[in-house]
Amino acid sequence: MTGSGGPGRLLCVGGPPGSGKTTVGSLVARSAGAALVDLDSVTTPLVEAVAVLVGEPVDLDAPRFVALRDARYACLATVVADCLGTGVDVVAVAPFTREAVGGTWSAWGAGAGASSVTTCWLSVGEEVLADRVRARGLARDLAKSGAPVRPAVVDPAGVDLLVDAGDADPGAVAARVLAGWSAGR
Repeated sequence: MTGSGGPGRLLCVGGPPGSGKTTVGSLVARSAGAALVDLDSVTTPLVEAVAVLVGEPVDLDAPRFVALRDARYACLATVVADCLGTGVDVVAVAPFTREAVGGTWSAWGAGAGASSVTTCWLSVGEEVLADRVRARGLARDLAKSGAPVRPAVVDPAGVDLLVDAGDADPGAVAARVLAGWSAGR
């Protein structure tokens, strides 16, 4: 699936916090021999440093950090484009909430230079999300403790693969995503 000589294919894996994006994306990338580019891996250390500098908890939804969202996605797009330009298939992992709702997701991927873009939304029920977010205990989640974890609203018509990620087995979820990506849906 990689090194085709032309630009690589792109699979964008999105969903709310706790939906399993990183876990599923990692499993799919490993199985497909694709590069994994995760928004959190690319940008979180910098966001955490900024939070320390301004004396605020790491809450990516805090009004003070709103301007960072576009910068984070620009960083993601640049790294994705670099990988795609080498002919490597890429699995990009990020919430993609604005992109999934606004119908701009495929355009975002095409702008990164992908030969094809497949969008995947991991849907999970509210209770499962809350349990997963509590269990992982990340600083960016703890800043919102007490706030309800709600699944983001996504337009199913604007998503290529809508996958129920509430399964206990991330491998089964990843297999469904990989099958859909391989089928070009």
